[in-house]
Amino acid sequence: MKRILASLILASLVMTTLPLNATAAETDDIPTNAAATGVHDSLVAALAHADLVTTLEGTGPFTVFAPTDDAFAAAGINLADFDTAEENATLSDILLYHVYSGAVASSDVTDGMTVGMANDGDATFTVATDGTVMIGDATVTTADVQSSNGVIHIIDKVLMPPQPLSDIPTVATSTGVHTALVAALSQAGLVETLQGVGPFTVFAPTDAAFTAAGIDLSELTTEAGLATLTDILLYHVVAGQVNAADVTDGLVATAENGDNLTFAVSNGTVTVNGANVTSADVATSNGVIHVIDAVLMPPAGPPGEICYNLNTHMIVAGADEATCGAYMYVENYSMNGQEITGCYNSITHAVSNVSQAVCESYMWTPSVDIAMTAGATGIHTSLVAALAKANLVATLQGDGPFTVFAPSDAAFTAAGINLDDFTTDAQIAALADILLFHVVSGQVNAADVTDGLVAAAVNGDNLTFVVANGTVTVNGATVTLADVPASNGVIHVIDAVLMPPTDVVEPVLPDCDVTVTIAPSGLKFSPSELTVTVGQTVCWQWEDESMAHNVREVDGDESTTYAADGITSGAAATTVDFRHTFDVDSTSFYYACEPHLASGMFGKVVVGDGGIVVVPDNDMDSDEESVPGFLGVMATVALAGAAFVSSRRDE
Repeated sequence: MKRILASLILASLVMTTLPLNATAAETDDIPTNAAATGVHDSLVAALAHADLVTTLEGTGPFTVFAPTDDAFAAAGINLADFDTAEENATLSDILLYHVYSGAVASSDVTDGMTVGMANDGDATFTVATDGTVMIGDATVTTADVQSSNGVIHIIDKVLMPPQPLSDIPTVATSTGVHTALVAALSQAGLVETLQGVGPFTVFAPTDAAFTAAGIDLSELTTEAGLATLTDILLYHVVAGQVNAADVTDGLVATAENGDNLTFAVSNGTVTVNGANVTSADVATSNGVIHVIDAVLMPPAGPPGEICYNLNTHMIVAGADEATCGAYMYVENYSMNGQEITGCYNSITHAVSNVSQAVCESYMWTPSVDIAMTAGATGIHTSLVAALAKANLVATLQGDGPFTVFAPSDAAFTAAGINLDDFTTDAQIAALADILLFHVVSGQVNAADVTDGLVAAAVNGDNLTFVVANGTVTVNGATVTLADVPASNGVIHVIDAVLMPPTDVVEPVLPDCDVTVTIAPSGLKFSPSELTVTVGQTVCWQWEDESMAHNVREVDGDESTTYAADGITSGAAATTVDFRHTFDVDSTSFYYACEPHLASGMFGKVVVGDGGIVVVPDNDMDSDEESVPGFLGVMATVALAGAAFVSSRRDE
């Protein structure tokens, strides 16, 4: 009786997990079971339309989250709308977002679990305290409908695959409130930068914020203007991804322009440098966007900025920020009993006869590179032209830092340098050598220069500094204006062109008549003895030997005593090219390898006859010479005869 009751209870539980008209069978595949439920006609039709029935009839196993017909109707999916290849691919993507490769029972699901679906999109599960399971925003209404090739979970909504994220500029373009920001990024050439891998965090001012800041892009088209715009925009970018949850009150982060951003968190509101974050965590493929209600303006920079005229595109070399802001155009202005009309500087009290437009166009702006700065001083036209002629402009626009001693136009004239004289490759190389003699790698400010300082120029020659009575000279040229800032270094204006010292001509080595090397044993010269004629050159040459060798003169044949002030190749080395021309006839040169003297590594060079004295043999008939020689020969013959007779007897 108990077994019958248990079976009835189990049967009742199974029946409650299926729709009343479902006739699922574990021996049938997933499409067959779906068709049999009576509430999945739309799903089965969609699978057929997307040509996925055969796929889900496969071996599997598969886990299918099956939206009901009501779910399809609520989603507004009409199969008649999917008739092109592209539209069918979209339908297939939607359907495969409901399929997991593998069998996942309801008991396997945990809260927060994320799985990759068959369309390569991720889906996340939620398990409530009452046991309700959701996938995305769809609720599992019936779980664990078993099939021969997997399992079906019935859900009440159609799951829409997450769309691929776009990069930061693309997302900003699509918001509708960042038109000015996108235009500014384009003008500053930063769109490609923010399309990079990243990740980046961008604080994106709205169009209203740009209007309130009074930023007019048409006024920022010059090199200096673009540099200013770039500095402003990069002040809104932080390298790395900083989500809203990562921000704490008082947090300080360094923006991409090098300045710091400070965050405040109060009553759930986040501000950055006083601007309110109105919308946080806008996801992109390469970072995150936080929308803000104001344009962030970089703080006034440290020394290293310039006074730039937006009208003339020239700089006021040596002017500080206060002087730069002190220009005013006056008409009939009374000063010291005189009436002045013109551009007046209230700090320097200088008056210049320029237009009002020019006078009112001075601004304190970030510095630009050395080549551009030199072109804007008004006194370095010749230098800039020479840099272009020698193909060095790009070099001095590099990262650096560099220190450039910049001769004025008057200095070029005084030096008699005519760029038309530099036409051949050799002449242009000579011009480049002159110009690079004015460049030091690294930043050397006036305060760094001491009397007697020597610095290597980029061309390889040295520059020598003299400091006397507050005046600095470099190789005799006077520094007339120091510390003109540039974005990649500093310029010091000088009153003369520096000419590199004449290169020392290396001596021409004599040709080798005979070459001595090292024998394979490593402990013998090869050849160890040789004869040359007067005027010939012997070369001792070897490369990359395993042991170090040298040549050092000794005072006799195989002597271990070194000759005083003797000929030598120098210290022993594994690579040697030593040459000596023997210009004295009838001599002998004895030498040894210093490290291997004890091993008997000696050598000898005989020049001519080597200085050997040969005594003439003119008295062969004398008793002293002939008798001993004759007796010696006869004795030898007698001994040979006796030996012959003895051998015959033995036979």
